[in-house]
Amino acid sequence: MRKAFSAIFLFGLGLWGVSQASAASICDSTSGNIVTNCGFESGSFSGWSVTGNLYGGINGNYVGVDNGNPNSGNYEAYFGAPSEYGQTGSGNQYGPVTTLSQTVAALPSQYYEVSFYLDNNGCSVSDAGCGDYHNYFDAYFNGVLLTKQYDLPYSGSYDEYVFVVPTSGGTNPYNPGVLQFDFTNDDDLFYFDDVTVTSLGATPEPASLLLVAPVLGGLWFARRRKQS
Repeated sequence: MRKAFSAIFLFGLGLWGVSQASAASICDSTSGNIVTNCGFESGSFSGWSVTGNLYGGINGNYVGVDNGNPNSGNYEAYFGAPSEYGQTGSGNQYGPVTTLSQTVAALPSQYYEVSFYLDNNGCSVSDAGCGDYHNYFDAYFNGVLLTKQYDLPYSGSYDEYVFVVPTSGGTNPYNPGVLQFDFTNDDDLFYFDDVTVTSLGATPEPASLLLVAPVLGGLWFARRRKQS
């Protein structure tokens, strides 16, 4: 198992502190966002639950919140707990997972836009010359699987994931309003930031409706590379 980390030495801490304080998280400025601590700007997992594979402990080398690579604002979360395969050299290549979750105040019979930013800073078997490293990521909202991905290649920057999801006419009996993300990464880290869940109303606006029309009653998904 290979884990790569970089140390940043900060000089002029007074000026740095001013610039940090002025940085704003884009999810905090998103109108109607119902996610608490959406950009981890508390500097912690406040408002979130972190369970499952906590190899190395929370805020250790593998799972935590820091200011090393935010998409916006001052902080981001990182997830790099290795799979059983990555820890022992045998067994499950994609689990057990680290689970990040939060229950949000979603209403029934509504359309919601769910978005977040993900950056894979590790390589996997899908990268030429990487070696036998594996990773896994998935996302759920209100019990609906949004995406499930294995062995993502090294990205080097954040990708934005966007979904439009309808909620049922009643509360979900298994996962009412739960936003959930699962991670493992044998090589390095997933960086994760700027989570939003916003209501589009009982019927989406015309522009959004065009996006969901082909799969009305299901969900719509897009992934966009962050522009640098």
